[in-house]
Amino acid sequence: MQAIKELSLTTGTVIMDVVLPTTKIMAPSLLKNKVSILSVPRSTHTYGSHPRQTLDLYPSSNTSNSSPILIYLYGGGLIRGDKTLDIPFLENLVYHNLGAFFSKRGITTIIPDYRRVDSEIGGEGAIYPSGAEDISTVLQWLSKTDLLDGKGNKRDVYLMGNSAGGLHIATYLLEPRFLEERKSWQGGSNVTLKGVVKVGAPYNFDGSRADRKDMLDRYYGSDENIQTKSPCGLLKAVGESKKSREELGIPKLLVMNSEWDPVDEILKSNDDFVKLGEEVWGEKIEVIKIQGHNHISPPMALSSGEGEEWGEQVARWIRGNA
Repeated sequence: MQAIKELSLTTGTVIMDVVLPTTKIMAPSLLKNKVSILSVPRSTHTYGSHPRQTLDLYPSSNTSNSSPILIYLYGGGLIRGDKTLDIPFLENLVYHNLGAFFSKRGITTIIPDYRRVDSEIGGEGAIYPSGAEDISTVLQWLSKTDLLDGKGNKRDVYLMGNSAGGLHIATYLLEPRFLEERKSWQGGSNVTLKGVVKVGAPYNFDGSRADRKDMLDRYYGSDENIQTKSPCGLLKAVGESKKSREELGIPKLLVMNSEWDPVDEILKSNDDFVKLGEEVWGEKIEVIKIQGHNHISPPMALSSGEGEEWGEQVARWIRGNA
């Protein structure tokens, strides 16, 4: 990952400044592994009534029905992102590469599209808490579908989100309107949510760049909501309720961030969230630093042959909690 280090030292860590250069750095290694990546089958399914609510399913290479199930939400700053990135030089390999990586490690993987905030590049009219609503709809779909019969264990389900995807997962875990549903996933239904991994997620917007303000206004609706409905704001309210993590239907957490993540938008808010969470729940939150990576590179490294250790750590964490 020397090229990522050099990019970080010369260009910096501002997310929009490193998106395209990072993608160009990662692409050749993915293309070298194209045949292996595409050897893992992918099927697309509808999980809700909105046209955007479709998902890609990558079955575990392990034929046992004991396969854990991982639901992955990609990033994109609330306005970008797709379950298959439409970037010509990537040749439709991202996020097939991620699905293939975990499939080959015995983990059935689901990658849903979710609604995005309207902007000059598109969008589906997403407003808070639409991202969490889409997660809820995926879990409801999972509880009802028979597509995974004999292929995956619905009592061993994990959520993983990168950047904005992690933000939506944090909202789902902390927003009171999903409380009863979350509790149902802890033993009251045929789906059991066992754990959550958040990779480079923003937990508050105190350090957000000025050019994100319009997007945040559109999603959250007001300056007050930007504060109180952020993961840190929701967690503060949770602390006032004096309820335990288990009482809130929140599974075990793993927080990951990258060596070259931006301090202002990501690392500082990660520290804030972990400190507050440990105070609220009186227990340590596991944190892993992803060495050698920036904000964009971790998902693209999987199945590339370089920089994959973070994915191995996630796979081990899932197997250890199964």
